This record gives sequence, structure tokens and C-alpha cells, in this order.
Amino acid sequence: MTQLSDIRLRIASLQELTDVVGAMRALAGMRLQEAQQALPGIRRYAHSVAGALGAALPLLPDDDAPPAGARASRATRAVILCTAEHGFVGGYNERLLEAAQALSRPPRPTSQDRFYVLGSRGAALALERGWRLAWHQAAATRLDGTPGSVGQLTTELYASLARGDIGRIDCLFARHRQGGASRVECSTLLPLDTAALAAAAGPVTVQQPLHHLTPRELLEGLAAEYLFARLTEAAVESLASENAARLEAMESARDNVSRKVDELRRAAQQARQEEITAELLDLIVGAEALSGGSYGAPARAI
Repeated sequence: MTQLSDIRLRIASLQELTDVVGAMRALAGMRLQEAQQALPGIRRYAHSVAGALGAALPLLPDDDAPPAGARASRATRAVILCTAEHGFVGGYNERLLEAAQALSRPPRPTSQDRFYVLGSRGAALALERGWRLAWHQAAATRLDGTPGSVGQLTTELYASLARGDIGRIDCLFARHRQGGASRVECSTLLPLDTAALAAAAGPVTVQQPLHHLTPRELLEGLAAEYLFARLTEAAVESLASENAARLEAMESARDNVSRKVDELRRAAQQARQEEITAELLDLIVGAEALSGGSYGAPARAI
């Protein structure tokens, strides 16, 4: 195979790679847009549930225990990590794991921290680093799959709360920022911040909220819904940040491939010019050989 043929094959391969990168870039952009459009509604719902919970808290008698997690111990903590499900996200998962390490004291996972990981890539990276995970599961790759994955997570968390394995829940996730890198944030879900819930409920009114459940049943149900809403918000924020990181990686890959194709095209032009030059030299040498041979031949007798 000539050098020119080899260069043309490499150009064809890179053009196919450009198509793949373009498809992944378009898909990441679509997923990012879907998540961003859903987030305002999710935040409004979480705020509404927080307001209802804050309005219902005064209904609980003073001698009754608050909802699960309201007076939780800080000793045993559940740390939820919302990581990436697929690759091509750069250092996205590394930043989340480093933030989780910084959250622990000393700066390494302690026996008092139980890690619950959403996202196969982040879970694999944590296991490679020797972390012991209490639970891990694949994260949703589409917006409509988020409630199912979050529902399984909340089921596991409530089972751990019922067993007394955990007394505090922190959630680490990446929040997408338009025009900038995502920012890792930590949100404390349990114990409940009663002051923030009271503020979300608004000014206190004389009329108590109408309810048909016992105060404890009402508060337990609202607390469960509040936890689900906050985790859904974190999972959708993570989905947006993951696809934003993938979009950035695909744009960088597209630029690198385009630059390499341009280099190969210039190399192909040079190789073609060298082939043309070599062909011309062969013709000249052949013509000179033929001309020299006929000049030196003996004359034919007539």
C-alpha cells in the first residue's frame, strides 16, 4: 500500500469518527436541555412540599417524637454521590469523589460514613480506590428514568434508617453552570432543617392546615415526599452536569479530529505531489533511455 493510499484510509476513518462524535455531541446537548427544562418545576415542587412540611410541624405534640431524621445523630452518616453513568466526561467523577473525601474527617472515608452511589462509572472508580460502598446502582440516563432510580435509592435509605444504620443524610452532586464548569455541592437532607421549613411555609396563620391523618402520619408522609423531591432535584442536576461535561468533551474531540484531518489532507497533497514528481521523472528517464538507444543503433543496409 502506497503512502497516499494509507493517508486516505486514515482520513476516511477519522471522518467516520467525526460522525460518531457529532452524534454523541447532539445527544448530550439534547439530554442537557431536557434536564434544564425540567429543573424549575422540580424545584417548585420541592419548595411546595417543604412549605407543607413546615406548616404541619406545629401540629405535632411536644411529647411526640419528630419525623425520622429530625433529631438524627451525626455519628453515622449516609453520603449520597450522584455520579456519571457513562464515560467521556473528563474528570467529572474524580471531582465528586475528592469532594466526598474532603467531607470526611480525616480526609479519607471513615467507618462512620456509608456511601450510596448513583452512577456506574463513579461506583467503579470508588471501588478501584478501595472504598466500601453500602449501596450502588446505575443512574438514569434519561429524564424519565430518574424517578425510578431515585425511588429505589429512597427505599434503601429508609431501610437503613429503620435498622439504625444511619442517622444523617448528605447528598453530593454537581450543579451545572451556564458558560462555566459545574460546581460540586453538598446538601443535608436529614436531619430536617426546621428553620428553613418554617421559612418555606411562610407567615404563621391562625387557621391550622386541614388534614385527615394523624399529625405523625402526615409528617412522616410529607418528610418522605420531601426527601424524594430533594433527591430527584439532585439526580436531575447531576444528569444535566454529566451531559454538559460530555458535551464539552465531544466538542474538544471534534476540534482535535478536525485538526488531524486537516493535517492528513495536507500530507495527502504533499504525497500526491511527490507521486506526480516521481511519475514525471520516470517518464523523462524512460524517454532519454529510448532516445539514446535509437541514436546508437547500427544503420540498416538498403
